[in-house]
Amino acid sequence: MVQPVKVEKVEELKAMIQDAKSIILNDFTGLNVADISELRRQCRENGIEFRVIKNTLAKRSFEELGIEGMDVLLEGPTAFAVSTVDEVAPAHVLKKFADEYKLPRFKGGYVAGRILDEKETVRLASLPSREVLLTQVVGTFQAPLQGLVGVLNASLRDLVGVLDAIKEKKGAA
Repeated sequence: MVQPVKVEKVEELKAMIQDAKSIILNDFTGLNVADISELRRQCRENGIEFRVIKNTLAKRSFEELGIEGMDVLLEGPTAFAVSTVDEVAPAHVLKKFADEYKLPRFKGGYVAGRILDEKETVRLASLPSREVLLTQVVGTFQAPLQGLVGVLNASLRDLVGVLDAIKEKKGAA
């Protein structure tokens, strides 16, 4: 018989999954309480919710939402890092934390309706941040415009130089 508390938890998880832009699953085995508290603090500062969730409840939530293939990632101790704002932020925060503490280990993720394995999650974590990517895009659009402005300025500068040379030549004659 299904307990009402578990039904409530599954509904809560389903709502969290539906609202999430990305969910990064990780194995936190080996982290002590102080380290997990620090990871939670870093996640909170970046607008990420870090939760340890029972695998059976997570499996049921994914199944009820029609998301298949997550069972492979839900083996052993699993923590979810969830962002409703930025797709890459949870992976960045976990990677930065793992670089310093050597844990947690990525298991995979669910980003933009796609299931990622461990390698894809690590690749996602190594992407530049959203702000850096936007800056690169703006720079890419800006470079040709700066070149055009430089060419137009050079033409005007050359014209002024030619006119000055003609003026000096006529003044000397």
